[in-house]
Amino acid sequence: MLSRVHHVGLVVRRLEDGLALWRDRFGLEVAKQATIEDQGVRAALLPIGNSEIELLEPIGADTGVGRFLAKRGEGLHHVCLESNDVAADLAAARTRGLPLIDERPRPGLAGQICFLHPKGTRGALVEFAQPPAGEQHHTPRHSGALADLSLHEVTIQTREAASAAQLFAEAFALPPATVAAPSGLVAAAVSAGAVRLVFLAADAHTASMEAAAFRSRVEAVGEGFMSLVLTVRDAAAAAAALAPLEPVEGASRSFTLLPARCHGVPLDVRAM
Repeated sequence: MLSRVHHVGLVVRRLEDGLALWRDRFGLEVAKQATIEDQGVRAALLPIGNSEIELLEPIGADTGVGRFLAKRGEGLHHVCLESNDVAADLAAARTRGLPLIDERPRPGLAGQICFLHPKGTRGALVEFAQPPAGEQHHTPRHSGALADLSLHEVTIQTREAASAAQLFAEAFALPPATVAAPSGLVAAAVSAGAVRLVFLAADAHTASMEAAAFRSRVEAVGEGFMSLVLTVRDAAAAAAALAPLEPVEGASRSFTLLPARCHGVPLDVRAM
């Protein structure tokens, strides 16, 4: 059974630079760090709320992560769903006809892992992970400017939002979630533990500039990950603490950190 978003994987050019952002600037603690030779990465896991951030630095150009970095640059790489039986969940995905990257589970930083091919999941690379028995990393910080910093949403751009959410709901037994759509777009979502997977698409019933721009974006780069949404207790205090990253003020009690300041990952930060 798949229960929650265990982590989101972010590709960085240098692990030290990723740690400078997520550990030193955001205040997350490193729970695990290792070089995984057969995957060609240096990696670290940092708990954030009820999920984790996984940083991935390729140690060679001729690896999956190395090719991703060369083609797309730094940014969102995958979302990992926690499993209590990764072999059974992989078998279920195979039975549903989802294309696979791994035919059997293998060791990874998060435990026993496997990847599905993104061509079957609307351009979003999905990993399953079964952590070692008894492993628990989550110790939320309840004080300071970034108190209770948590991962809230993973946003995915797609051509048709409702069918994308239905695919994830049916394939991974994730319940639907309610979500508001930005102007000119339509949205649908599922919940994976405390994190929502939000699918956005251009509204086919409007000729607005926002819809046209989003449609052009999807046609240019394809379906796949867009951004992360984080939540904090006090957005104003968080923005002040993150001033060196040049936060852009958004709607009430929210701000945005641009991808150029966050190793290719757009971050929306909102008050809880």
